[in-house]
Parts: sequence; structure tokens; C-alpha cells
Amino acid sequence: MREIAFDIFVEHNDEIAGAWAERIALLRPDLDPHRINSLVQQLMAALNIYLIDADLPTTAQHIHKILRDYFADLDGAPAMAINALLLVRYILLSIMARYSREPLNSLETFGQLNDLFEPLIRELNRSVSLEEMEPLSGDFSRAAKIGLLTIDFAGIALVITDCQFNIIHWNPGMERMCGRSADRVLGHTFFNEFPDLCKKDLLHRAFNRAVSGGHESEMFDVKCRWTSEGEERIFNFKVAPLRNRSGEVIGASLLLQDITERRRSERALHTYEQYFENILNDAADAIIILDSDDRIVMWNDAAEALYGWPRSEAVGQSISLIVPSDPESQKEIERISEQVREKGFLRNFRTQRLTRDGKHVTIEVTRTAIHNEKGRVIGSSVIARDMTQQDQLRQQLVQSEKLSAVGTLAAGFAHEVSTPLSSISSLTQVLMVRSKDPKNAEKLSLIQESIDRISRTIRTLVDFSRPITQKIENVYLNSVIEHVLGIIKYDHRLKYQKIEPELKADLPMVRASFDQLQQVFINICLNAADAMEQKPEGCLRLRTWSEEQRVFASIEDNGRGIAETDIEHIFEPFFTTKEKGQGTGLGLWVSYNIIKGFSGDISVRSQLEQGTLFTITLPAAQGD
Repeated sequence: MREIAFDIFVEHNDEIAGAWAERIALLRPDLDPHRINSLVQQLMAALNIYLIDADLPTTAQHIHKILRDYFADLDGAPAMAINALLLVRYILLSIMARYSREPLNSLETFGQLNDLFEPLIRELNRSVSLEEMEPLSGDFSRAAKIGLLTIDFAGIALVITDCQFNIIHWNPGMERMCGRSADRVLGHTFFNEFPDLCKKDLLHRAFNRAVSGGHESEMFDVKCRWTSEGEERIFNFKVAPLRNRSGEVIGASLLLQDITERRRSERALHTYEQYFENILNDAADAIIILDSDDRIVMWNDAAEALYGWPRSEAVGQSISLIVPSDPESQKEIERISEQVREKGFLRNFRTQRLTRDGKHVTIEVTRTAIHNEKGRVIGSSVIARDMTQQDQLRQQLVQSEKLSAVGTLAAGFAHEVSTPLSSISSLTQVLMVRSKDPKNAEKLSLIQESIDRISRTIRTLVDFSRPITQKIENVYLNSVIEHVLGIIKYDHRLKYQKIEPELKADLPMVRASFDQLQQVFINICLNAADAMEQKPEGCLRLRTWSEEQRVFASIEDNGRGIAETDIEHIFEPFFTTKEKGQGTGLGLWVSYNIIKGFSGDISVRSQLEQGTLFTITLPAAQGD
């Protein structure tokens, strides 16, 4: 190494002098350039003596003479000379890297330069009685054997510095990453060459912790640009101390990767996931993703609204969570799963599902298999549309069509029957007046009662077939119910039953006919009386309240109730659950159409032996 260093001094004298002067100027900015150049020329002469014959005493005396003759007035001159000699190691390393004919192992070369300069530095320390400086280490060459070829092969960037952050190794990964070759940066101070990194406190602290305390940093990200015109990129850094055989810290190693594209991909993926999540959660239909075992892995907001199960409780559960427990439903879900695995899809299948509160909902489901890149089924997507309301609308349409047909039939029937029925009634009354036989009179009376009953039925049909001609006005619903209570309390069926009104004050008005609303409540209350006739502790409850521009009234009894199979027919004409001869099946039918005529709604809930609840909804009058 001594001969190589001497040859470099001879061949690159001017280049070394210029670089050396620049480094000393950074070390001692208080010196003018002329004095720095003088110091450099004198030190180069002294080093030539040392490199030719390794005469330590003569070289040291020559350096002392330089300091005495030229820098006697300068504070700290001996220390400055020693530090200047330490700087020249980096300059020699840089020139060797630049002009070497073969690939240079920079760590090994720097260790050899340390071995070359160590005796001279020790002699100068002793002769000028300075505090002993840390010994120079040749153990950098050992680091060259620790995985550097593997790191280069992996394409990871690696920088090694000494404890003063001077670059002594710069691998091919760093050359590719920042566009600077090793011969341009070796021997230079890392943070001087890359000033943008000086502003990154996290990186600076990691280097200081490594060289001063021997601490290894965790991986961390830093945004920076290697050159002023370069694009800002994101790098992942890890800084670790470099130690000699004795475990002493002699420098720091910096591993880094350019993760800009990875972060962009992650951000793009995150954005895509947000879009996907928003689309799923904004969808009107319930969307569920299942794994290969039919367990729920995704559950959107519409699924929560439809089935009642929050996402936190549904995810991880089997799809059977929302399937009714009866054997037929369980077999059906197994058949669906099998078909999806075999055919890959199931389209627009209508079925029943179970909500969290035990209700059944009608849905139309489409289920599609999800395949991986090898074509294997790894799950399925389920899109379910709530058809309950649509079924209700369909039923209402069917009901309307039925009622329309009945209305048309009623008008024709009334026209054809009323005239001959009136004639029969008139003849019957004449015969009753003329008959002297009590038995005949009794039979004629029965005929007249039957005629009157037929007439009442015809009048009901005629009333239904005509548009509402009653006076429409603002009606206070509580007043209607109070009038109804005043009427029904005298009915023998309610004489011993409890009646509990709970009428909320300050109800909004509704646009309706007082008399027709009264007819509706009387019909329902008397039906409740019939249902509680055999109940020793019957109770009739009437409530009113309002919500969101709607007025509600409920009539509830604890009578015998209505079978589930009968509820869907309860508002059909001529349908009755009463015994033969006790009802015409027109009361609820007429009530239903009266409420619908006022843009309202009427619904019923009932269980056998548990009672019945009718709920009437009417829109609040505008402006009140």
C-alpha cells in the first residue's frame, strides 16, 4: 500500500492538493486560502518523505518545523495538522476508486490506508503531547467479507461510513439508486454530498445513535431527492453500527430501498379499497361475501339493514345465520351452495330469510362463485334484494283489482236486484196487513227481515261501488274515537269488558270524513268485542300518536286472535272468521277502502289466543 500511495501522490499531485485544500477549508474556515495552500504543499512534501523510506522521526520533525515556521501564531495548529493528515485518507481512497483498473474493495483499501497512517499519527500525538486520539482501525476490511456480495446481488443499496460519516463503501445498488458512481462519492462526507438528507432529523439521529451508542435503528421511511433536479422519492432506511473484532464501533452501515412505487401501489390499492367499500356500502341491495366454507367475510350496510345483524357480529358466522331453521330451508341452502360450486352461479332465486328479531323476509338472491387464479372456487358473492315490500305492493294491486271487480259487480247486481226486491218487499207488507192468520203473519215477518238484510247488503255494495261523496274536512282523530267510545260502551258484548283509551293530546288534524272514520273504528271495535266475548277478562285498548307528519291509531284486544293463514285474506270482501250467519265479511273490507281513500293505511298483527292489533295510519293535514 505504501508504494501505491506514493505513486498516486506523484501521478495526481495537483488533484490531491486541490481536494485536500477544500477539505481543510471545511475543517478550518477561519484560515485564508493562501495559508491553506501553503499547509497542503508542506504536508505533501512531508508525506513524500514518509512514503519513500518510512522514517517516522524525520517526518514528524519536518511537520513540527512546518508548524513552527508558518503557523506559530495559529491556535490548535498541531491538532489541525493531524486532522489534515486524517483527511488525506479519504482523498486517496476516492482517487484509487476512480483510477483503479480492477474493481476496488473500498473497505479493505480503507483499512490498509489506516494501517499506513497509524504509526505517523501516533508519533505526532506523542511528540506534541496531545491527548491520545482513538487508534485508527484496519478492521474495515473485515466488513468487506460480511455479506456484501449478497447485498449487491439482491439489488439493495448499501453505504458504509466511518464515525465521521465519511463514505468508505458505496455498493452498485447505491450507484443505480442515486445515479452516482462510487469514485465520485468515496472519501466524501455523506451528509455533505447529500444535503437534502441533512434536513431529515430521523436519519441524522439514527446515524448518531449508531456511531455514538452502537444502537441499531428500526426500518423507517424518508422522503428525499438525491439531486436538486431529481424527483422526490420515498426510501426505506435502516442504520446499524459497524464494529471491529473487539466490539468497538468503527463506523455505520446504511441499508436502503426505494419504495416509491410500492407506496404508490399501496395508496392506489387503498383508494381502490375505499372505492370498493363505498360502492358496497352505498348499494341498495344486501351484498355478502362468503369463503369456501360459506362463512361470512364481508357484510355491507344494506345487509345490516335487511337482516338486522351488525357487521361485527355477522362476519365469521356461517350463512345459516340468516336461514330459517326448518329442515326444508336448511336443505335449500345446501342445494344452493352445491349449485354455485358446480355451475358457478344462481340467478334471481326467490326465497325466505330470517332477520335477527325472528321475522321472515322475502328476498331475490343472486349468488356467484369466486375463483382464484388457478380456477379453484375460494368463495362466493351473494346479492340479495328485499322483495317484501314488492310482494306487499303486488298483494295490494291484486286486492285493488279484486275490489274493482267487486265494485263493478256490485253496481250491476244492485241495479238488477233492487227493483224486484222492492216489489217483493211491497207485496210482503201488503200481505202482512191483510193476513188474519197469526202463523202466516209470522212467516211474512221472517220474509220481510230477510228482505231487509238483503237490502242492507246491497246498500253496502252500492256505497262501495261509488266514489266517496262524504264531506271531507280537517278531523281531530281523538274526537272520532271519543264519539265511538260513547257508542260502543252500550253494546252488550262490551258491558263487562275493560276499555282503556290512551289518546295523545295535540294530534295533528287529518283530512277525512268524520262519519266514515267513525264507521271504521266502530267496525273494528265491534269485531274486537266478538273476539273477546268468551274472555272473562277482556281488554280493549285504543291509542293515538303522531310521527313525521303522520297520525297513528291502534285498536288492540286480547281475544281469540286470527290464524296466520287468515291474516292475508282479512280485508277481502265476504271473508270472515266468524261463524256462519254472524258476519257478512264486508266490515273490514269497507273499512280498508275508506282508509285507503284518505291516502292512509291499515295493518293487522295477530296470534291465536294472544289477541289482535289493528294499526291505522293517516297523513297529517298540510299546514296544521
